[in-house]
Amino acid sequence: MAFSRSHRAVKIAGVIAAAALCLALTYESGAIGGLPTRANARATAAPARPPYPGCAWPVDSAAQTDDAAAPDPFTAYWMTPFQAVPGQSLTIRGKFPVSRFMSFAVYNDSFQLFTNTVNGRRVPSDLSGYQIDPDRGAANPWRKERAHARQRFTIRLLPRATAAQQRSENAIPTIDQQPPVIPSGPQGIDYVMFRIYLPAGGDAAVQLPVITVTRDGRSTTLPQCGRGGTAADEDTSLLGTVSVLNGLGDDGVTMSCTSGCAAPQLRYFGPSADSKAGPFPNPLNAYLEMSFTPRPGYVIVTHGRAPTSPTKAGRGVPGNSVGTHPVSWTKPAFQVLYWSIANYLDTQPYPAVEAGKGAQAGFGATPDYLTRLRRGYYTEVSSLPSDKPSAASLKASLATWIPMSAADPRTPEFQLLRNVLSQRASYPKGFAFIAPPANPSDIIPPAAVQRHMGAYYPQTAECTVRTFETRGWAGCLAATRA
Repeated sequence: MAFSRSHRAVKIAGVIAAAALCLALTYESGAIGGLPTRANARATAAPARPPYPGCAWPVDSAAQTDDAAAPDPFTAYWMTPFQAVPGQSLTIRGKFPVSRFMSFAVYNDSFQLFTNTVNGRRVPSDLSGYQIDPDRGAANPWRKERAHARQRFTIRLLPRATAAQQRSENAIPTIDQQPPVIPSGPQGIDYVMFRIYLPAGGDAAVQLPVITVTRDGRSTTLPQCGRGGTAADEDTSLLGTVSVLNGLGDDGVTMSCTSGCAAPQLRYFGPSADSKAGPFPNPLNAYLEMSFTPRPGYVIVTHGRAPTSPTKAGRGVPGNSVGTHPVSWTKPAFQVLYWSIANYLDTQPYPAVEAGKGAQAGFGATPDYLTRLRRGYYTEVSSLPSDKPSAASLKASLATWIPMSAADPRTPEFQLLRNVLSQRASYPKGFAFIAPPANPSDIIPPAAVQRHMGAYYPQTAECTVRTFETRGWAGCLAATRA
């Protein structure tokens, strides 16, 4: 994932295109025509081929199952490809999940978001949880913190959605007014993604929405694909292609710098604008990156002021559902909705660092609600598992330890700091608001990021395990600067 690897975005897009094209051709040949459907009376009277792809949410991607493309280990994503044609619309009905964040986004046939202009008004191709109007008599938990049990919504994907329809009907456009001249995937195939951050009880507890496809007056409710990419009737022709898309994930940073832009080592910088335009980007995310190579006997310390976020919302235990609960976001009381720090291997397919085995398996990452704070500051310590500092020294610095890779101890790694839904009014120093360079291939250098962020800038240092254990995080920073 280093900036010098400019072919990464092209390579990932090529794999997606091949998989999606195979899916589309499989559908057109009628190979998945036998998938069961629940059609209305009119459609039953005159049977027609079921809508592509035949079942809902065939692509199920999370770090726990498909660790690729630098995913946040605490999120889950489901995706359905569909045909974007003038006579077709999709209706998505579901229940608001118990989670910190949710959104729906439609991507064009180059795996990018788009914004149309209809009647002089801008209409983006995504909706965040707090923007979604609930069904009549229901409530949206991102608008009312004590919303009652009936919390249902309806999303409509329309070829030519207007701004008024987006407000009144939760409409999202499906046809890009300015489609790519040469699409990265099959022409006319769009993708709708259901994205959740920190679902209470994990992604298996999420109740997936129901999708109904309406085309030329005929409506078909798609059967639910099985979890993990298994179609409802074990249709292997669909599975073979979906498995490729499953492994790609989203939410990562695709490095696409052109030349002479090696990543700074051991200092946080802002990825280039090009790099953030990888496949299926989340428009509400912002990233900082720090590159490093693990060294036996050493630790890397990251220390900075944390933006405020709703880490204590909910009842129960952390993760279920404390820290994973919706909060009102119409007038945010926090600087960001969510933040995290995670380590990744700097080699394809750019997985999150995995740690432990079996029931103790986890990732080299920490979400905000599990990160220790002292007077609003976090201290994160990374090392190879064999060099994990003593519990006493971590406690003394109130530090959160996240591991580097034990399986690949010589492979370079990188660390991402994520912010979701940063609020400019309360967090103007957030890195989401740093002016980008004129050249979209240029990174934002560490010095510029630090000037903008002040105390929020994550300071980094590398020192021996002994230095950290005897002198703490401040001693590690001092030793590095000496």
